[in-house]
Amino acid sequence: MHREPSVSVDRVLGLGLLLLAAGLVGNTLLGPLFLGVVTYPFTETVVNETLGLEAVSLGLVAPLAVVAAYFTLRAHAAGPVVALAPAAYSAYMLVQYVVGPQYPTYQPAIAGHAALFVLSAALLVRAWGSIDRSALPAISRAWAVVIFLMTAFVVSRWVPAFGGMASGSAVPAADPDLTMYWSIFLLDVGLIVPAGIATGIGVLRGVPWAPAALYGLVGWFALVPPSVAAMSLVKLVRDDPNASGGDTVVFIVVTLLFWLVAGALYRKLRSGSSVRPIGTRAARPVRQPDAAARA
Repeated sequence: MHREPSVSVDRVLGLGLLLLAAGLVGNTLLGPLFLGVVTYPFTETVVNETLGLEAVSLGLVAPLAVVAAYFTLRAHAAGPVVALAPAAYSAYMLVQYVVGPQYPTYQPAIAGHAALFVLSAALLVRAWGSIDRSALPAISRAWAVVIFLMTAFVVSRWVPAFGGMASGSAVPAADPDLTMYWSIFLLDVGLIVPAGIATGIGVLRGVPWAPAALYGLVGWFALVPPSVAAMSLVKLVRDDPNASGGDTVVFIVVTLLFWLVAGALYRKLRSGSSVRPIGTRAARPVRQPDAAARA
């Protein structure tokens, strides 16, 4: 009697994702958007940006972490793939929460944000190691062009900074926000851009890890631009002196484009023929004996 192999459930990853979602919700509820228990020594502009960021964390990132947990706890191969996006986004943002404010005094919030950062980074590593790469759909080399273009968009946002480095001009940010500015620069230029280039090359060469990296990066790109768009919208609504209608429109358009890209890529994960529950095997076709053998 044929017995199907048992389905493996990564409960550590699944429960960790639920804990991350709860942490993001709690951070938003305690922050300036709602209760104001946690405050940040930011300028008015960055406080407004924080409001937009936390709204996206509450309405988009935390629910996505719950979806990833659902798939993971059901032992579906899509779970760890979907988990890459909220884990990477959270780690990226929580660095800014810890480093950016330049706290003049010790605050309990620092420990909380550091703990959430460690959790996010650990979940990112766990999800990466849990992906069943044999269950991922085949990736066309055209996706290398897509990820190169998305990476180029990140680079384009820092062209003025590179120009300023060449001329030695002043940074267009208020003194209290300089640490936030350079922390984002380091994350974008030091992590996201190299990861995008490496992934694009990996897709072109057809290396085994490239499809998983592509899903993770495209998922990250589907979360960060909407957070920046929300920041810009909040600044406009609150009559922030540094608000820019042009930037708001750009990031809304970019958000919609990146969501279309993410939808086209992640739609493949919904196909039962391309993604299997972890621990199961695709059925092998039964070879029929040829006519000579039957004779």
